[in-house]
Amino acid sequence: MQRRASSLFIVVLTALLAATLPARAADYPTRPIKLVVPYAAGGPTDVLGRIVGEYLGRDLKQVVVVENKAGAQGAIGAEAVARSDPDGYTLFVTAASIFVLNPLLYKKLPYDPARDFRLLSVITDAPMIMEVHPSVPARTIAEFVAYAKKNPGKLNFGSAGTGRHGSSRR
Repeated sequence: MQRRASSLFIVVLTALLAATLPARAADYPTRPIKLVVPYAAGGPTDVLGRIVGEYLGRDLKQVVVVENKAGAQGAIGAEAVARSDPDGYTLFVTAASIFVLNPLLYKKLPYDPARDFRLLSVITDAPMIMEVHPSVPARTIAEFVAYAKKNPGKLNFGSAGTGRHGSSRR
C-alpha cells in the first residue's frame, strides 16, 4: 500500500513539474534582449549581429537591441557580457579571436573564455590564414613558433583585427 502511494506521489509530482517547466520556458523572453557586439558599428561582426538580432526579435516576438562595445580587441564587450546576469537576456555575437587569440596575446584578460561563456551556436565560419615571408625558414606553425622563440624581437606581424605591434610580448 505504501509502495503504491509512493509511486502515485512520484507520478503526480512528475506531471506537475512537466506542466510547469514548459510554462516557464514559454515566458521567455518577457523583456528586451541585449545582443552585445564587441566591435565598432558597421563592421562585419556588427552586420552579422544585426541580422541575427532581427531574426531573434521576429522569432521570439521581443525587442532585440544590438549594443556595440568596441575596444581592447573585443575585451571590453566580452567583459561586459561576462559580468552580466546569466539570465539569457544578454547575448554575445563575436569572432573566435576573442576566445582563441586574445588569451594567447595578453597575459591578463578581464574575462575567462572557458568559465564566463557558454557557446549557443556557431553562426558563421571564416577561415584564419597565417602567411610568412619566404625568407622566414618555417613551413608549419610548429616551425614558426620554434623560429620565433630562437629569434626574439626579430619578427613583426600585421593583422586585420586582433593584435597590434608589440601585443604578443608577454
